[in-house]
Amino acid sequence: MVKQQIIDFFDTYPERTFKKGDIIIFANMNVSSVFYLVKGSVIQYDISPSGERSILNTFKPGAFFPMSNAVNQIDTPYFFEADEGVIVRVAPSGDAVDFIKSHPDVLFDLLSRTYRGTDGLLLRLSELMHGDAASRILRELYILASRFGSESEDGRIILKKRISEVQLAERTGLARETVSRTIKRLKEDGTVKMLDGHLSINKQSKA
Repeated sequence: MVKQQIIDFFDTYPERTFKKGDIIIFANMNVSSVFYLVKGSVIQYDISPSGERSILNTFKPGAFFPMSNAVNQIDTPYFFEADEGVIVRVAPSGDAVDFIKSHPDVLFDLLSRTYRGTDGLLLRLSELMHGDAASRILRELYILASRFGSESEDGRIILKKRISEVQLAERTGLARETVSRTIKRLKEDGTVKMLDGHLSINKQSKA
């Protein structure tokens, strides 16, 4: 029901498409709209003063962003980029905020998703502070699998979204060479396997 309410609201606004690699929102851009993701996935990232990219979040269909910008009326400090072919609906920020305020069930759903996202970010922070390369990579794969994965009959978690070693490096703060070596070791000990072209992860090895 909540999902249909959100769809019905955003369906009244224009549709836009983006190709993989297109920047949807630039950092520090004055954004006066909320984007509802109909198809594809979008990555949210930051660029350090030295030019290194750090991927902070990934949005799947059904998400809308940037809500912090809309609610707090501030410029977003992050980039939002199409990670594959993307279709969005674009509503004025004020209209989106008024819609959420007038629909408590939608507001509760958004709050629930926000807390799940915050928990994921805190787990990532904990791994950055205390984890080794393997635990940091496994944590990131599990976070992604919770959004873009499914469980196989043998209990393994299958990540349906393709992710490159470059992206894993950008998500974990590790060097690409370290990611490559660690993934190789995780494959050798059976923690990570390839299944029909997708990564699968042993649930018992959860970080």
